[in-house]
Amino acid sequence: MKEKKNIEFFNRDLLAKYLCNEASPVEKSEVEAWLDQSVENREELEQNRKMLDTIDTFYSKERFDSVGAFKNVKAKMDPSEMKIIHRNPFRKEVIKRFYKYAAVIIFAVFIASAGFYIGLKNHSAEVFSEIISTPNQVINEFTLPDGSVVALNSNSKLVFPKQFKGDTREVTIEGEAFFDVKPNPEKPFIINAGNARVKVVGTSFNVSAYPETETVEVVVKTGKVQVISRSANELSAGAQIYLTPGEKGTLLNKNSNPQKSENTDPNYLAWKTHDLVFAEVPLNEVFKCLEKTYHVNIEVLEPELNNLKLNAQFDKKPIDFILNVVSLTFNLDLSVNNELYTFSNHKNN
Repeated sequence: MKEKKNIEFFNRDLLAKYLCNEASPVEKSEVEAWLDQSVENREELEQNRKMLDTIDTFYSKERFDSVGAFKNVKAKMDPSEMKIIHRNPFRKEVIKRFYKYAAVIIFAVFIASAGFYIGLKNHSAEVFSEIISTPNQVINEFTLPDGSVVALNSNSKLVFPKQFKGDTREVTIEGEAFFDVKPNPEKPFIINAGNARVKVVGTSFNVSAYPETETVEVVVKTGKVQVISRSANELSAGAQIYLTPGEKGTLLNKNSNPQKSENTDPNYLAWKTHDLVFAEVPLNEVFKCLEKTYHVNIEVLEPELNNLKLNAQFDKKPIDFILNVVSLTFNLDLSVNNELYTFSNHKNN
């Protein structure tokens, strides 16, 4: 697994709720997962906590009048004085006064809204929210502002507006996610994923768009999905395809047109459901699927073992159970060391 990069954008309103002890258990878990990802994240939380403590102290001691502050600023910043800034030879002093008043504005807003203050470090947090999963975390259910539900695979990020405005519902995904979109014919749901633009009205489908894979894959479970190449003219031949249940669309992140095929992988949603089906599948492919689903490492000491073919079905079974079944099925030795599972041929031991 690749190390997760530091989060550049986090839900600042959620962080403020956490600092004010107003977050729900689910929200607390989301913030704590973010904190676990880097020292920088924890340092940022402490900086925000100290600033909020300072604001609370000032408010309680000085009883700061934010309304009066705004009136004062408004009175000082009339058009005539703004013109003097450009003509007065002593404009440096005027500019200093201007910034002093600007500071009053910022501090007044701090007092009015702790959430806004935390968001000042990143203006986009005022408009967008995001949900991020760690390298070993799967978020099985998250409800978007329109009522659509998304599940997020590990090491993924979904960015979305706090409120869907205009005539579309648009989000951006890096990684893998399963969407169950709430129908709204008048407001299509659009997912930006690498070089792909996925457009739907109401349906359920899986999108895989990890940057390191250089491909985007869309597999439809229900409904109908339109996949468009963002790098091509949407009206040009082949720049878009329509997918129905059981079909898969594949698009390179480089300039290309999407390709449609039948989905032959019954385990494309195993990362979410933990339901697995293997029909004459070589062990090397079985192990790749299990590594992705359970976030473990599996190695085989003898290369010829990779060619053994497994017939089995597992419904929400733990990884230890599945690997023990494989071991017993092929009479292999299985050892475990710090989440590294190793298979070897029994006759060689």
